[in-house]
Amino acid sequence: MKYLAIDTSNAHVSVSVADGERFFSETLALNNGHSEETLPLLQRLLADSGIAPRQLSAIIYGQGPGAFTGLRIGCGIAQGLALAWELPLIPVPTLDVIAFQSAAAAVQVVMDARMNEVYTATYRDGRLCGDISLQPRAALQLPADITLLAGDCADDFVLPGIRTQTLRPDAASYIRLVRAGGYASVAPEEAGLLYIRDKVALTAAEQYARKHG
Repeated sequence: MKYLAIDTSNAHVSVSVADGERFFSETLALNNGHSEETLPLLQRLLADSGIAPRQLSAIIYGQGPGAFTGLRIGCGIAQGLALAWELPLIPVPTLDVIAFQSAAAAVQVVMDARMNEVYTATYRDGRLCGDISLQPRAALQLPADITLLAGDCADDFVLPGIRTQTLRPDAASYIRLVRAGGYASVAPEEAGLLYIRDKVALTAAEQYARKHG
């Protein structure tokens, strides 16, 4: 099956097109510019692959959690293309992909949530255990059996007995994970995001209180 995958959940944009075991992938480091760079990048990869849009089985996108603006851009692009090309969408949580990339039997995934917080979740044998939560960096809680911390900010932590692995969601891994099963497709008009945090910024008063409280 042929897939297009898009991740814009962080300060990078990652796109991959796959036809069987042939992958055409690229990741760009961006502080901004997701809206300008994502569509030309995926169009170029489709051209390189020789895959016509309507030959795709589905479009996979990172549904979050992650950077608020980036997630909205990625979902919007995926939704618009799916509508235009009459394709289903497959939303995949970003932390699921990082756990998959770690290839660990047991791993705690952490993803920068800004505001001195992280999105985090425990995975065992590739399965989410519990919920994806938001925790303060200074009070990160790990289960006793976890010895690996993986994610885009994993190296920020120095914890006794804990190894770290810096990983960001990779679009090709989205495709491999979907092929492994367990992710349902949705109609384009049903596409949604997983934010975890409703509030995406602190007010000036809250920033002052956090610094001086």
